[in-house]
Order: sequence, then structure tokens, then C-alpha cells
Amino acid sequence: FTPSGHKMRLGRRHSELLVLLARHPEGLTGDELLCCLYEDESVTPVTLRAELARLRRVLGPGVLESRPYRLAVPVESDLSVVERRLESGAVTAAAAAYCGPLLPLSQAPAVARIRRRLADGLRAALIARGDPDLLADWAHAPWGEDDLEVWRALAAARPAPPVLARLAALDAEQGAGPYAT
Repeated sequence: FTPSGHKMRLGRRHSELLVLLARHPEGLTGDELLCCLYEDESVTPVTLRAELARLRRVLGPGVLESRPYRLAVPVESDLSVVERRLESGAVTAAAAAYCGPLLPLSQAPAVARIRRRLADGLRAALIARGDPDLLADWAHAPWGEDDLEVWRALAAARPAPPVLARLAALDAEQGAGPYAT
């Protein structure tokens, strides 16, 4: 997260809030934030307001506004960088900026959707590009080591023995067989 050029590292809940608020420059009501963050309906608006008050203290004055809750300053994040690069077709640059799944421990429904869309979008762009180096980077990352479709694309682009062996192992593990698509 970067407000006005200052980098900060935040905890999970504050990061989730910032992801959602950055996604909605028009702002979100407390009820909308509750729906985005919690599946457990027993969480009260008071809990959310307390979390937002703590976040406001961390961010400093003039960053987080209310009614509706919104960011008053531009925010640059890894997420926005990857998305912007993907949208412009800069797949190599997007892959270089991707640090892994967005907030991987977050169970907030809206954050999980954003995480899945980002990973799926980048993954699809890598497969479509077919660049063996980019595919290998994804396949050898923790989030890609069991990704059968990426390993198939890598095997098509670079049919080296270690790649083919890993693909055969994944085919066997996942019961897909060598000719599955």
C-alpha cells in the first residue's frame, strides 16, 4: 500500500479494507464493507467501525474518509500494478510485478474473488502468450507447481525431459491422463 508515495506494510484486516476501498473510489457503506469482509453475519457494525478507526490512525489524517468509507488519496498497490499491466497487454511486466496470490490467508469473500480473478487473468495471459520462460516462472512458483494447464503449456513450448516428467507426474496425480485437455 502506498498513500502519497509512502510505502506501508499492513496487517491482514487493514490490507483487506484497503483492497476493497481502492477498488471502490466512490466509497462503500459500512453494510457493504461488512458483506465484502465477513461471511459470519454475527459481526456487528461496531466491530467494523472500530477496525476502520484503527486503520485511520495507522494511515494518518486525510487518507480515510467516511459516509461512505473511501480513500481520499490515490493508492498504488501490487494489485493495481499487475492489473494495469495486464490490461495494457504487458504480460511480461505483469508477471514480474506479481508477488503471488493476493492476501492468501484472507477469507473475506470479496478479497477471495479479487485474488482468484487476478491469478486467473495472469495465468490465462501467460498461457496465451506461450513464453516458456514466463510459463516456467509460474510453474515453479508455489502457486503454480500443481497447475496442470500451465505445465501442459510449458511442455508444448519447452518439451525438455524435466518438464515432461513433471507433466506426466501431474497427469497421474490428478487422473487427467496424457491426452486430457
